[in-house]
Formats: sequence, C-alpha cells, structure tokens
Amino acid sequence: MTAWLALTDATAENGCMEFLPGSYRRGQLPHRAGVVAASVNRAGQAVTIDVDDAPAVHAPLRAGEFSLHHTLCLHRSQPNRSAGRRIGLAVSYMPTRVQHLGVKHKTPAMLVRGVDTFGHFALEPPPLADLDDAARAAYDRSYDGYRAAYAEQVALEGR
Repeated sequence: MTAWLALTDATAENGCMEFLPGSYRRGQLPHRAGVVAASVNRAGQAVTIDVDDAPAVHAPLRAGEFSLHHTLCLHRSQPNRSAGRRIGLAVSYMPTRVQHLGVKHKTPAMLVRGVDTFGHFALEPPPLADLDDAARAAYDRSYDGYRAAYAEQVALEGR
C-alpha cells in the first residue's frame, strides 16, 4: 500500500497523481528507469509494454489530504504546467514477508508494528528527536540504501 500525502495542493494543472483503476490485478509489469525526461520522480521510470491508459483518473488533493493505492496500481503524474509547486510525500506500507528482488542491497525500512521474522529489510530505528544529528544520519543512510536497492532492481529488470 502506498500513501501519497499532499503537502501543497495537487491539481491537474500542477501534475496531481493519475491512477489506472484495477491495473494492480496484472501484477508487476516490466518497466525501465531513466526513460521519462524531466520526471518529478528521479527514477524517470515507465512501463515498457503497451497499456490502454484511457480510463486513467486524476486524483486532485488539497494540502493535508492523501490518497491510498496498491503499490502495483499503475500511476503517474503529468508535468507541472502551473507557476506553483506540487510537493508531496509517498510512504509505502507493506508486511515484512515482502521481499526486494535484488540480492546485494536490502531496502531500508522502519518497522512500525509487530516483529520482523523475515529479515528482508535493513531496519532503521525510529528517530528520537526531530532533525537531530542521528535522525539526519539515518535519513541519509536510508535514502542511500533505497537508491542502491532501486538501482539493483532496475539492473535486474533490464536483463
């Protein structure tokens, strides 16, 4: 499950999320990174097979609202055609039994409830204080780990 939290208003004009209802039923589709120029998502990824996107729906949100979608639901945003910014935060929530496709790098994650008996993720401790040195270091470590795991996944997908 992915939650996308709007920190500013997200409109069709500034590139709100669009979803293709029911597309998660097709499972993981082949995709490639680095193919969408000027993407707000640094990965610039796109599905590599033909998809009928005519039934895609916009999901405009006001600042403070959020959308929830299955992580495998095809989603995108169009370019920002406004003078303002569209800022949001995506959070993925998954059971610890889920496993990353790569083998060299574990995806960083924070356990929010229960016990992890699988060990598929590089667990990060919760921050003890806002923006303290340890929290900033954990963020840097987590982001670097995410990028390494994602790069490995993209390389495996390209084979």
